[in-house]
Amino acid sequence: MRRYTLFALLLMFAMPMLAPTTVGANTRAGTPVLFRETGHTLAYGFRQFFDEHGGLPVFGLPLTEVFGEAGRPIQYFERARLEWHGDLGLVQVGLLGRWAAEGRRDHPAFTQVSAAPVGGVFFVATGHTLAGPFLAFWRQSGISTFGLPISEPFEELNDQDGRVYTVQYFERARFELHPEQPPAYQVLLSHLGRQYLAAHPAPATAVQPVDNAARAWESLRPTRVRLPRIGVDTPIVSAGFSLGRWDVPRHTAVHYWPIAGYPGTVGNIVLAGHVGYRGEIFNRLPATQPGDEILVTAGGQERRYIVREVLTLLPTALWVMAPTPDEQLTLITCVPLGVYSHRLIVRASPG
Repeated sequence: MRRYTLFALLLMFAMPMLAPTTVGANTRAGTPVLFRETGHTLAYGFRQFFDEHGGLPVFGLPLTEVFGEAGRPIQYFERARLEWHGDLGLVQVGLLGRWAAEGRRDHPAFTQVSAAPVGGVFFVATGHTLAGPFLAFWRQSGISTFGLPISEPFEELNDQDGRVYTVQYFERARFELHPEQPPAYQVLLSHLGRQYLAAHPAPATAVQPVDNAARAWESLRPTRVRLPRIGVDTPIVSAGFSLGRWDVPRHTAVHYWPIAGYPGTVGNIVLAGHVGYRGEIFNRLPATQPGDEILVTAGGQERRYIVREVLTLLPTALWVMAPTPDEQLTLITCVPLGVYSHRLIVRASPG
């Protein structure tokens, strides 16, 4: 995870999870939103990344809902594919530029060069350069959004509108030059998301439009957790964090999207809940034992986990919330009752 995120979590998690706080007080970052133009949603880490890296002009409208592919959540947009890498705890843009460039090695523009033009930048890693309007546009979001250049600029026919543009390929995008447009819109991204979806259709359930923003991540987001042996059974909401503390609802467990893994995908699925009040959802969690069964509902189906260890740690033990290279479930609450100086950690894996 990024260092500033871990530091923020230290501040939040050092506070007792005793008094309820207001869920969703974390500004609009990550809050689900519906794009009625396509009938698809944008939420959680994908919305935060979308807003921070150029938004609609860069990525275009969402074309699908989030769905699982190759062990991770993904979502397609007109100009890109966003991927949630739960093992790293971050969003990345898919390598659609490399896909679109397949079979182009013999094209002169894809032949590596040895130096950049005057005023340009040379990238040793790919042997290609950036200059002029393309360089200025790239610098706005940089390598995390577009990747490195994998060609030089050249003229190419756009099959979608039948026009020829000056283009340049990048690992994650293809730039087009539109000199007739105002300066802010002279460089646009090709619709590689549309092209890839046409060649590799998404599941019908992901393409089907939805009618409200609450449907975001519906097929992957955990919605209920049960521990049958000890009688824990609670809904799950997804939330961010705000004002130096975690948003922990009083009557339900919470799944924190800024560090989230998702059932059936790689990563650490972190769920937290209160103790202390009569009938509170995780009051019985201290009775958990290794070997206990935990059932998490996502997409209308229960996924089974087996408890591997139960730990009592100080709030500074941030490693329990860190991304994991495989699928793992982590339940967290405060102990001992009335003191809340430590954290009870229940760790489980698919079984």
